[in-house]
Amino acid sequence: MGVIWGQNRRDNPHGALGFLEDLLIECDAGVGETVLVGGGPASGKTHLQHQLVVRAKELGIVTLTATGAADERDVDGGVLDQLLASPLLPPSLTDLPAADSVDDRIAGLCNALHRLARERAVLVAVDDLHHVDETSARLLLRLQRRTPSAALLLVLNHADGSYADLPFTSLPHRHVELTPMSVQAIAELVQGDGLPERIHELSAGNPLLVRALIDAHRGSADTGSAYSEAVQRLLQRYGSPLREVATAIAVLDSDVTTEAVAIVAGVDPLEAEASTGRLADAGLVAGVRFRPPAAAAVLGGLRGPEKVRLHVRAAEVKHARGLSPADVARHLVAAGEAQPDWALPVLVAAAEQVMLGDDIEFATRCLKLADSVSTARWERQTISQLLAKITWRVNPAAAAPHLKSLREAGSLDRSDRIGLARQSLWLGDRDTFEHAFAALEHDVEPLDPRTSAELALAGYWHYGVSATTADAGDPWLHTANSLASMWRSGGTEATSACAERILQNCRLSDTSLEALATAILALAHDDKADRAEGWCTSLSEEAEYRGAITWKAMLDAILASLRLRRGDVAGAVDLANRALGMLDAPNWGVAIAHPLGTLLIAHTAAGAFKDAAAVLRHPLPDAVWGTLGGVRYLRARAQFHLATNRGLAAVSDLQQSRRILREQDLDLPTILPWQADLAEANLGLGNTAVAVELAKQQLAGAGPGDAYSRGLALRVLALAGDAAARPGLLNRAAESFKASGDRLELAKTMRTINQLSQRAERGGSLVKPVHVPRQGRARPPTAPRPVPRPEPAAASASASVLSEAELRVAELAVDGRTNRQIAATLYITVSTVEQHLTRVYRKLGVAGRAALAGEFDGVESGQ
Repeated sequence: MGVIWGQNRRDNPHGALGFLEDLLIECDAGVGETVLVGGGPASGKTHLQHQLVVRAKELGIVTLTATGAADERDVDGGVLDQLLASPLLPPSLTDLPAADSVDDRIAGLCNALHRLARERAVLVAVDDLHHVDETSARLLLRLQRRTPSAALLLVLNHADGSYADLPFTSLPHRHVELTPMSVQAIAELVQGDGLPERIHELSAGNPLLVRALIDAHRGSADTGSAYSEAVQRLLQRYGSPLREVATAIAVLDSDVTTEAVAIVAGVDPLEAEASTGRLADAGLVAGVRFRPPAAAAVLGGLRGPEKVRLHVRAAEVKHARGLSPADVARHLVAAGEAQPDWALPVLVAAAEQVMLGDDIEFATRCLKLADSVSTARWERQTISQLLAKITWRVNPAAAAPHLKSLREAGSLDRSDRIGLARQSLWLGDRDTFEHAFAALEHDVEPLDPRTSAELALAGYWHYGVSATTADAGDPWLHTANSLASMWRSGGTEATSACAERILQNCRLSDTSLEALATAILALAHDDKADRAEGWCTSLSEEAEYRGAITWKAMLDAILASLRLRRGDVAGAVDLANRALGMLDAPNWGVAIAHPLGTLLIAHTAAGAFKDAAAVLRHPLPDAVWGTLGGVRYLRARAQFHLATNRGLAAVSDLQQSRRILREQDLDLPTILPWQADLAEANLGLGNTAVAVELAKQQLAGAGPGDAYSRGLALRVLALAGDAAARPGLLNRAAESFKASGDRLELAKTMRTINQLSQRAERGGSLVKPVHVPRQGRARPPTAPRPVPRPEPAAASASASVLSEAELRVAELAVDGRTNRQIAATLYITVSTVEQHLTRVYRKLGVAGRAALAGEFDGVESGQ
């Protein structure tokens, strides 16, 4: 009596099923027994009994089955009738004479079953014994007394916790207590790397949940859906009040005290405590909280008014207990209601609280719900100001209406002014930025030095000037100003040191974005590309992790420009396009000039002029033309014009960009080496003297750290000047580009050096002093090699040299392109291509394309 068998081995010969099958075989041999099978809801009792009934029928044993029901406990003889309704019963049971009383009926049926069991083995299986009506229970008790003297096996399933109260325990019996399945037991049902462990983790060994997960795995069904359905079935079996308690625990999630659960569930605290214990036994609750997947499954079953009611109750309970605003607000947002007077301030406080953890989505939902119940003007203004600051990180354009509210507000606190300064910069509203920044610095309590330095660098980034009036001797402001000098004098060890300090001391935030971007580019301009890319990649990953799309888009645009400086044209195009895809044009604001400028330069360097032209069709906000981003874009567009034989258009763009800087009394050669750029444009137009003068001006004004501008000027002087001086000047230009870290310009210069070297070795020159052709894919730089000085005879060949346009057409023709393809690539007519080729053939003394290819043999191989 009282032998306990573990359900964790139910399908094993030594487990519960094996034990019952052994008793079934003994019954078939004439030995009777009574077995009480206990366990909580969904512990596997019904499934176990079903397996036993199937086995009994296979053995030819007479089988009678029935199930008790809570709503039929008062139906006299209900279970008894089910037993007699079992199929394939012998006539001795179905043809019983009518009884005069209940006692007579019980006695007659008991005697008939006992006689049958002395002739044949009989199995009587009853599920949910605790719901059996009184008359049927009396019959089962009488049968239990007779099992030792017949081949009669009684298997009676009872609810967990009811064993001690059953009258059947006073008579001889066996007791099987079903316990959760172990990992080993699950592994006997399903195999897979870590699968049994995962199923056990989700189900805690509950057989119903285990079977649902295994069935989902075998049928390739959605595991989450199968698990949720199994949890819902489990709760339906529990009924009230356990289902209400389970739902309350799932809704509360945190602060799951007995008192809180009882209030939300609407039950007595003692019932709440007892039900929680049963949920833990079933494997749904660990401690006082649901296992995460189980909680989601319970909440997924909530609908309409019930969901609203429970979450409102939970919010009231947590607010009364003094929990954090975020904890309370989660229930208000889930309910979609905020009627109590205390709800609006809680929602606002919750938004501010969760923004510290970058939960932008929930903060926005809190504020929108608060706005829906706000009535006072000051309440709506406060909410609008918070929405402006929060929304900018993911949807800057959507923040614009809230920005208008900030501008019109009579008084703003420090946080509001910082938000106003931050967002006005992004949208190109310089006046608002400078006004907000000035108000911050002249406040009763001055702006902290770090934020002041970050906003100062943001001003440098967009407009080339600092709006701060704070003491420049402060370490933060001194570092910021020293770093910003990079735009004027190029990258140096000093600017790199300041860049590292900014990167190490400024956390990625709304105010620090441009400061960090400036520091990254300062490292790149000091030939520290690996450090720059490492920092940029790390910050981009952080932005993605924190859900700040705007930050990530901007950082990826910076990373694209770094890849371009490295000479990775394809990588730059890919990154710039990805950055552009993160935000639509309105959300980019004036910052859109950065990825578009990078794309323009990259496509031009690759000779992908159609793609470059497509970039030009991208809309830009009017405000961009007053920013340094606009200057960068105009310079990129000028380079495209130069590469496609539009020298005058290039000059116009460069002059416009120069006017933008001159209006601010700025000279920033790192961003716009305008003399060198105009020199290159004039060289292409045949204005050699003007080109030389401009290049000399650029060279004379280049600071010690401005290797980039120096390289551009030296290259123009090499191509515009005397052939004898050309090798030395080009080598100096290559060294300057190498020092600046710009591998793209270095690759272009090395290409020119190698071309001239090949041509000089052949005893002549095919080019006159013109600017370097820009079409063709950028090539990795190689070590500069001395260019042999041309012999006097080679110099005499200058009378038959090719012009820039002729050289471009000739190179594309040698590359195998048709006249129409050349025309499309260079944006000229087919007739113009034919005219250029005619002049090329005449100058080089060749008969046609085939011979032209021979003239270029060896040139490309040296690139």
